[in-house]
Amino acid sequence: MPDVIKVRAATNNEVAFLAWDIDGMIPGCLGFEIVRLYPDTGEERCLAAWVPFKGQRNPRWIPQDTGVWPVQKTFWRDLTVRRRRDSIDLRPEGEMIAYRVRPVGDMKPGLEPVPVRPDQVVDGKPAYAGTPRPLGYLGQGAVGPPIFLGQMFGKARVAFTNGVLSTQWMSRALAEAGIKVGQRDKIRAELQNPASKIRTYLHGDVPDVLTSLMKRAKAEGGTVRLALYELGDDELCDAIVAAKDVVEVILANSGKDDQTKAWDFGNAPFRKRLRDAGVTVTDRLFNNNHIGHNKFAVYRDAQGNPQAVMTGSTNWTSTGICGQSNNAFIRHDPAIAEVFNAYWERMKADVFPPPASESAAGHVAQKQGVPFRAENHISNPLNGASAALDGMTVWFSPNDPGRSKKDIS
Repeated sequence: MPDVIKVRAATNNEVAFLAWDIDGMIPGCLGFEIVRLYPDTGEERCLAAWVPFKGQRNPRWIPQDTGVWPVQKTFWRDLTVRRRRDSIDLRPEGEMIAYRVRPVGDMKPGLEPVPVRPDQVVDGKPAYAGTPRPLGYLGQGAVGPPIFLGQMFGKARVAFTNGVLSTQWMSRALAEAGIKVGQRDKIRAELQNPASKIRTYLHGDVPDVLTSLMKRAKAEGGTVRLALYELGDDELCDAIVAAKDVVEVILANSGKDDQTKAWDFGNAPFRKRLRDAGVTVTDRLFNNNHIGHNKFAVYRDAQGNPQAVMTGSTNWTSTGICGQSNNAFIRHDPAIAEVFNAYWERMKADVFPPPASESAAGHVAQKQGVPFRAENHISNPLNGASAALDGMTVWFSPNDPGRSKKDIS
């Protein structure tokens, strides 16, 4: 009888992706049961499933598992590797996990029955509508090699947000917080509240990665050079203010408000908060179609030597950390930190006339200079040459020296 012969998995500390091979078509196969294994403790956890068989319905969107509703593919994403299916608490990181995949079909004599693990009655009612379908194992399946569930990978620390998730889970979580779907102002306030468990669930470990170099600078006597496109989150702004003696910020402009037509509408109140608190801020206000799309920080030790860099896709806004699928990573590597530090210095030196006011539209004069673009035209730019990096290539933008937009206000 054909069977599952190989299982492979990879994880990013928030979601695991796994795939498996079979050595032929498996007669009577209705899908596959997937079990997450914890080799160090012997614990087993069958993965959650929400989609029933034909003739069954799941109107309350109550999870079963893949032993009740098997996966009808040869790949799957484990969305609950750290985020639990039935609560907003986190599983611990730093563990080894593995996956066992077994084919299943309708139960018949001679087959080992698949256990029904989840509760079949919830709040006094059947967990789902329709006749249960007993299943049996069609093979022994296979177990993949253990993988590490954590943030540290060599020189890099990596974290991801949970912007892609079940809308049904989100609606239930909001209901538990007394918020109805569609109440945008209340949802926005929930995502901006540092004490919100929903916010914590959505942003994962990303805020700690974003701000960790500033914490390190305060603890070790170093400094941080930060370059941001957007700043629009109270907790992240407070972290910068708390590090005001060790951080210097280049802050670009956010977009134009649809109603007031004022530029930098999102950043403006946070820019003022930084200034009022005494943070050293360099404004980089284009207020046109040019974008200072930076999201990085360089840590320098007490002697001013670059040691680590933080970057990634995450904008420093409540939406960036809670409403989108983003990442942030730190690489502890002096060579790459020096390249990013040089880019930060070139950016600060790339001075152009400011707009008439912080909210006024920019014009052709508000653009990146040719020397800045030219230096970015090579990979790993450092003092006009390409620096040697350990297995990495870095490109900065804008990097076309000849390109220039007309008046685009």
